Amino acid sequence: MGPLVDAHSPDARIAAMIRTAARTPGAAFMLLDARGEGPRKAVLATAPTALVDVAYDAPDGALDAFGDAIDALRASPLRSSDPELPVAFGCLTYDAAWRAASPHPVRDARPLGDRCPAAWIARYDTVTSVDLPATGVAFDARAWPPASPLGPFASATDRDAHVAHIDAVREAIRSGDVYLVNLARTLHAPAAEAEVLAARVIASGARYGALLHVRDVVVGAMSMELALSWERGRDLARTRPIKGTRPLRDDPDEDRREARALALDPKERAENAMAVDVHRNDLGRVAVTGGVHVPALFACEPHRYVHHLVSTVEARVPGATPARDVLRAVLPVGSVTGAPKLAAMEHIARFEHTQRGLYTGVYGAIYGDGSVQLAVAIRTLVGDGAGLHYGVGGGIVWDSDPEREWAELAWKQQALSAG
Repeated sequence: MGPLVDAHSPDARIAAMIRTAARTPGAAFMLLDARGEGPRKAVLATAPTALVDVAYDAPDGALDAFGDAIDALRASPLRSSDPELPVAFGCLTYDAAWRAASPHPVRDARPLGDRCPAAWIARYDTVTSVDLPATGVAFDARAWPPASPLGPFASATDRDAHVAHIDAVREAIRSGDVYLVNLARTLHAPAAEAEVLAARVIASGARYGALLHVRDVVVGAMSMELALSWERGRDLARTRPIKGTRPLRDDPDEDRREARALALDPKERAENAMAVDVHRNDLGRVAVTGGVHVPALFACEPHRYVHHLVSTVEARVPGATPARDVLRAVLPVGSVTGAPKLAAMEHIARFEHTQRGLYTGVYGAIYGDGSVQLAVAIRTLVGDGAGLHYGVGGGIVWDSDPEREWAELAWKQQALSAG
């Protein structure tokens, strides 16, 4: 029996698009924010031609290759007939961005987190879209069959190890080395089919939900965090750091109390403020003088399983700026590294058992004018020849409570059991 939902509804059309993406070699699907005054869109792209494909174990120079390809698309006479639709999709790993940001050579002997290419961009011959309702998309579960179970998931970092790492970060804060470190663990599970990952994306209702075939890797992304939107024709760059988390509750009164507690929590606000400062500083490196501002600070937003504190940082970044310069300034984003950023990344390498791979890197869309819309690769399943990989983490500050931080990881892992 087929799904009991209007086949012409946005939910059903989006479900059909992501199902097509799951079943079509090389296809890409993603939910995208509006450009200018237009609507948000669900986009399906097929028939790819790879423009950048840097091996997962060769991240040095990958960010520059990624940025140069964006500029090459901008200079190409082959542009989309619809400027509101992307012409390419791509992804860049955290490790590639870290190497580009670090002032000295990075030597990292830790095991690989996944085998996603360090940098990858593909151009697509066919791109179609569906306009999303102004209120966003609350996917109708009837448009997709129940999600098959994933797992079991395991990690080299158990509760005791994570708590020990939190204590070590607090000592680094006491010593004045850092103020905030985003500490993560990577979960691993047996492989799953692309349609199973697509079902998770649908169930998540994530703002930047995506299913990408990246060469021989499948990415099921459920991120709600914008790393960088750069509309080059408007000289406008935007990022929306997320820091601060509380679980959603089934009872409306309890849920309102959780949201209010998050909005007023001094620890969560301090964590968010430090991330905003990093984002402001990073954009300031490529923005015109006086061109950085914060139009929204500490907004409490409900998502599929949790409430988050979300801020918005905007900057006037000239469209003629080389893309590699903007990417070097912004990535990896401060909300997934810490403050100061470079010191925080060194501590991440000390305490996390594996390299991050795509986790906390970026994925997203590239337009014919060289504009980009990149999401932070959080709540993201990466399927490769070794199985499934899923990173999850949180920001550690001086007054972090280890038990509370461990509980936060559990809240953020709920997407793995979405049905």
